[in-house]
Amino acid sequence: MRTGDFRGTATSQKKTMTISLVILGVITLSLFSTCRPGSSPSKTQEYSGRIKVGHLVGVCMSPLFLAHAKGYFKDEGLDVDLVFMPNPGDSTTALTGGAVQFIHNPFTNTYLSVAQGAPLKIIAGSGNGGLYCIAQPGSGIKSIADLKNRANTGLRVGSERINTLELTFYRTIQNQGLNYGEFKMIWFTDHFSMLAAFQQKQIDVVTHVEPYATMLIDKYGGVPLGNSFDVWGADSPDCVVSVRDEFLKQYPETVKKYLRALLRADAFIKGNQAEAVDVLDAGHYYKVDKETLRAAIPRQPPGVDLRSGVKGMDTAITDMVSLGYLKAKPANVVDLGLLEEVIREGKSTPQQ
Repeated sequence: MRTGDFRGTATSQKKTMTISLVILGVITLSLFSTCRPGSSPSKTQEYSGRIKVGHLVGVCMSPLFLAHAKGYFKDEGLDVDLVFMPNPGDSTTALTGGAVQFIHNPFTNTYLSVAQGAPLKIIAGSGNGGLYCIAQPGSGIKSIADLKNRANTGLRVGSERINTLELTFYRTIQNQGLNYGEFKMIWFTDHFSMLAAFQQKQIDVVTHVEPYATMLIDKYGGVPLGNSFDVWGADSPDCVVSVRDEFLKQYPETVKKYLRALLRADAFIKGNQAEAVDVLDAGHYYKVDKETLRAAIPRQPPGVDLRSGVKGMDTAITDMVSLGYLKAKPANVVDLGLLEEVIREGKSTPQQ
C-alpha cells in the first residue's frame, strides 16, 4: 500500500513501472520460452499447444469462467488453462513474453504496455461496467457531490494505479471540478488488499469491481456514489481480451475459436442468468457467497462484443494522457476484425 499525491510522483512511478516490466519480461521469456508460438506459421493457422489464459478475479471475467466451466473451449477443440494473476501489470508482461496466449485484463493496462513497446492487440471485450466508487457507511458521504464538501480534509481514497478503477475515480472527480491533490490517495497493487482496507476502515472511499463492490455495499453498508457507466457511457468495458500481435496474425483460426467460445458464454449468461450463477458459484471462481454473486452479475454484464464500447475506452485513455501515464494515445491498439468475422459467421449459422 502506498500513499501520496500523484502529481509529485508521476515521473518516478512511470520509470519504476518501466524497469519492473523489463525485468519481469526477461524473467518471463526465460521461464516460458517453450510456450511461445513457433517462428513459422502453422499450415492450418491453428496453435497446437495448450493455451494459457491470464486473468484477474472479477465478474468481468464471467464469459471466460463460464466458457471454461461449460466446456465451450473444449467444444472448439481448444485445451485451455486458466492462470490467475493478481496484478494487471503481471498479465501484460506475461503476455508480452509468451508465458500466456490470451489475457483478460483492464484495457488501460494494455494501452500502457503498447505505449512502452509491447506488441499487443485488444481483440474483444470481456465485461462491461461494474466499477463503483463507494463510501464508508457513517462517513456522511452520500453522493459524488458530497466529495466536494470533504475536499482538502484528508479524505482517504483507495484505488489501483493505471487501472480502470483509478480512471473511473479520476473522471468522476474531474467531472466535479476536483483533483487528486484534494484527497489523500492510497494506492494498492491488488483488489484483495484494497478490499480488506475498506473493510477495516483504513480508507474512506474506494473504487472497486464486481462482485466485491456488491459485497461492500450489501454486506458492509458501503454507499455507492457512482460507477463507470456514469463517466464513460453505456456499454463501456472494464476488462478486455488481449493477445500478442504475432499470435493474432499467425493463428487466426485459433483466435476465432477462442472468441466463438466466449461469445457463446456471453449469450448463455444473458439468456440464463440464474443457471449461469449456479455454474460460476459451483466453479468457485469468486471469493464471495452465492447471494452476492447473484446480485453482482447483472451489475457487470458480459460484453465480448466490444464494438460499441470503444468510445468509452477513448475517454479513459485521454485521461491517461492527462495524468502523464501516456505521452499520447497509442494507435492501432484495437483490432476487432476476427471478432466481427465470428459474429457474422454466427448470424449465418443456426445456434446449437
